[in-house]
Amino acid sequence: MEKLRLFTPGPVSIEEHILAIGEEQPPYNRTEEFSKFTHVLLDGLKYVFQTEGSVALLTGSGTAAMEASVLNFLDAKDKVLVINGGTFGQRWCDLCDVHSISYDEIEVPLGADIDLTHLSDLLLNNRYTALLVNAHETSTGHLFDIRAIGMIARRHRVLFIVDAISTICADQFSMDDWQVDVAILSSHKALALPPGLSFVAMNERATARLVSRPPKSLYFNLNEYLANQQRGQLPYTPAIGLMMQLHQRLHDIRQETLPAIVLRHEQRAESFRHAIKDLAFEVLPLRPSNAMTALSCNGLDAFQVVEELRNRHNIFVAPNAGNLKSKVFRIAHMGAQDEADITSLISAIRGIASQGACTSVERVEI
Repeated sequence: MEKLRLFTPGPVSIEEHILAIGEEQPPYNRTEEFSKFTHVLLDGLKYVFQTEGSVALLTGSGTAAMEASVLNFLDAKDKVLVINGGTFGQRWCDLCDVHSISYDEIEVPLGADIDLTHLSDLLLNNRYTALLVNAHETSTGHLFDIRAIGMIARRHRVLFIVDAISTICADQFSMDDWQVDVAILSSHKALALPPGLSFVAMNERATARLVSRPPKSLYFNLNEYLANQQRGQLPYTPAIGLMMQLHQRLHDIRQETLPAIVLRHEQRAESFRHAIKDLAFEVLPLRPSNAMTALSCNGLDAFQVVEELRNRHNIFVAPNAGNLKSKVFRIAHMGAQDEADITSLISAIRGIASQGACTSVERVEI
């Protein structure tokens, strides 16, 4: 059987030396040694976020960190503006609905960029207290200009909360310089670890807001995480094995440096897009992330392309849902991909496109 090749936007392929750590016996965590270990992790996470602020380490998925942010930084007195560019922008709306947070949304056309003038006008003319966005809308591959949006958010004095889950380590992300108040990350994207850890980074402005509000959750009370982390502990039993893998991964990132890692993702993405530019696909987003390429199909059924890659070549790429199911599929450039993996992917896609192995569909504008 051919090697399993993952080109999905999480989980991603993981380096062998990181996987090997997962086989080790997790240590007991209520010790002085583990406390020192936790402080090293937190310092490394600050480097990844590019922040001098605090980082809360959670056992849970990226959605858990999104929900923790809504629970801890927002309440019924807030009026929130959500930039909704797709499935994960919608998740911010869903979380606000569940927790009775008043919000409006800017529905950005799929793969398109936001009108920054319109955004500024909305923040000026309405009494919004917070702005929520996904830096990289993973359903379409679009990368929003967080630096520019951050300048607008700060000018209008709204709390700026950014889901950076699938952009950190793949694209440049400078939390403090870009005036992001709260940023979110999880382990299984460009951080290239197994799923199960997520992180909420917050600057002093966000931390001040946090401590002024009563807790609305036991497990997701970020004040408790920050208080316990001061002594190198977590309030509840964490995913210790994943933390051991995170320790090695953060060491590797320091050694290679963030700029070098971002450049590697950029080169990988550009190389792939160049290799398939003559085929019946178009890069969907106006401003694509290095993390992933979302391809719209011209005359082919996108879901059938995904199925053909999996069934004939043991290559896993990501389908889309809803009205994008037959139109768009997604290929990630994150994780431990080598030249042989990428060559196999490009060869397989070329074969599918040239042989017409997929059911043809009428071209539909997105």
